[in-house]
Amino acid sequence: MTDPHDLTGGPNRKAESAGEPANWTGAHADPTLAARFLYRWAGQFSAALVRIRSRFDGDLDQYLLYLVFVLQEISTASGNGRRRGLNALSLSEITQIPRETARRKLLTLAQAGYLRRDEEGLYYLGDAYGVDEVFDELKPLWDIVRQER
Repeated sequence: MTDPHDLTGGPNRKAESAGEPANWTGAHADPTLAARFLYRWAGQFSAALVRIRSRFDGDLDQYLLYLVFVLQEISTASGNGRRRGLNALSLSEITQIPRETARRKLLTLAQAGYLRRDEEGLYYLGDAYGVDEVFDELKPLWDIVRQER
């Protein structure tokens, strides 16, 4: 049995040729190719972070908070739960952002329409930047991974 996490490229090369996805680091025995992949991927990742940072007024913690809601939406859509609101304390625990800081950032996100807040103070995903748009921002990262397979 081959180890799917093998970084040598040997056994994974067979899996790749058989039509199975290979581990990206093991897909090439040539470290130069792996380095080029990492360089391209990191470049796209950096570009995505710059776009995201700009969208969230330079505050990547706001994006981190927002992503919790995106992940919850994906989980709900896939039938793994029901849509629930989250409060600042829960989000603080999830993201490790101090509660008061999370509270202020959540209010900012709600004012911008990224989140909505109900009368009980719970937050939900808003309409200003949907799940599809999040994936569009990150699509170049996935495209590079798919090219390497």
